Amino acid sequence: MTNAMKKTITIFIAAIMLGGCSFLDVNPKGEVFDNDMFTSAEGYEDALYGIYAELGTVNGLYSDYLYWIPEALSANVSISDNGLQYMAMGQWSAFNASSIRTTVWKSAYSTINHVNNIIGHLEKGGENQFPHSRLYKGEALALRALIHFEMLRLFGAPVWASSADKARAIPYVDRYSFSITAFSSVDEAYDKIIKDLEQAELCLEEDGQLLQAERNNASGGGFTSCRILHMNLYAVQALLARVWWSRGDLDTAAGYASKVIESGKFTFRDKSAFVQYDNGTLDLKETIFGVYSTSSNEKNAKKYGLSSSGSSFILASDWKALYNDGSALTGSDYRESAWFDGSRLRVLVNNSFIEGTNSYSGPNILGINILRISEMYYILAEQLLSSDPDKATGVYDQAIASRGLDKLSSLDKTLNADILFAERRKEFYGEGLHWHDCKRLGKDIKADATTILPGTDINTYRIPLPTSEESNREER
Repeated sequence: MTNAMKKTITIFIAAIMLGGCSFLDVNPKGEVFDNDMFTSAEGYEDALYGIYAELGTVNGLYSDYLYWIPEALSANVSISDNGLQYMAMGQWSAFNASSIRTTVWKSAYSTINHVNNIIGHLEKGGENQFPHSRLYKGEALALRALIHFEMLRLFGAPVWASSADKARAIPYVDRYSFSITAFSSVDEAYDKIIKDLEQAELCLEEDGQLLQAERNNASGGGFTSCRILHMNLYAVQALLARVWWSRGDLDTAAGYASKVIESGKFTFRDKSAFVQYDNGTLDLKETIFGVYSTSSNEKNAKKYGLSSSGSSFILASDWKALYNDGSALTGSDYRESAWFDGSRLRVLVNNSFIEGTNSYSGPNILGINILRISEMYYILAEQLLSSDPDKATGVYDQAIASRGLDKLSSLDKTLNADILFAERRKEFYGEGLHWHDCKRLGKDIKADATTILPGTDINTYRIPLPTSEESNREER
């Protein structure tokens, strides 16, 4: 890499236009010299827009493998003639399974380096350099933590593994640099993720006023508008809840989940919202944080050879039974009709507003969900299971009633771990969370009709590092 390249940060900012949030109306940027970009508030904002654009458009991130690798590994989906099926069988070097994990790794750490460049300049300039410098820093710290957390969940050993198996997880890169960063253990990586998020939470206090409970997709407000498209205060708290939940500390996780719930900023969608296709959109009531994207559906459809028939994309054989288990008040789980189209997930089916002008009018914003309010209720309910099952049931009932299901309390039933595990799978189908649920609990994975991957084997739940990463370290 040349010295000139080291002086630059390549940030892709899509020329994305939405009749809604004005923050999306940004000018496309190419390579920008550091000293030029970070001399104005607009420069910092453009740099952050670039990170969000990377998350929603770059191969290997949220518009691509960060969701579909865990979906395939959990056997929620299978995709013919693609390396994901080999990954799902634990055949990490077969076909293009190796190149897939390399793509994810390189994309993630490239984006992390871009974030670190922003953070480094913010630290030089100070928190009072520009009116929103604290917001910039909070978002950047949170983004760094988010991407590292995704890498830890994929490439790190489960939290229940032995100390030896957890000793080498991922590099936690906290400086803009092209040098090799030493590996952190699983526990060290969790500590660093949490530290960044705790600092971000302090920086983002202003979101208490900026993020309104009543939201729309109307223009106006600049950088401080449409905060659900930023790593806002509540997104940080929700991510802290997810991180502590993943680490196995339910009490701390529930504390953060309660903060998000009690903020009153997020509610469950109306029944009418389930009438329209729910693919590739962020619900303005439920979404805590999502990445704006007009291309994710079309990109995925093309990548996996999908046409309107979706012949290359196969849902798990039991998917329909999940939503027809007798728990629906009206005989139909609202999610079945809104999130699926026959035997396909609608998130992977092209639609006119994706293929056409990239315009969309409705109660949502085009994008990829990363954090939603329902998860906070499930985390809180799980924490209450052992201490107060009735209260846990009440919390759970608040969430499922919005999905057209009978409340357990009205059926004289009490919530248990199995019910909650099944509900989480239904709620987050297609969002990549089910495999992480299984990993946390050490569940066996039925990879196909004849192959069971044992949950007690950490290799079921630890993706090997890319060969190129190991080779680069050996060469240094």
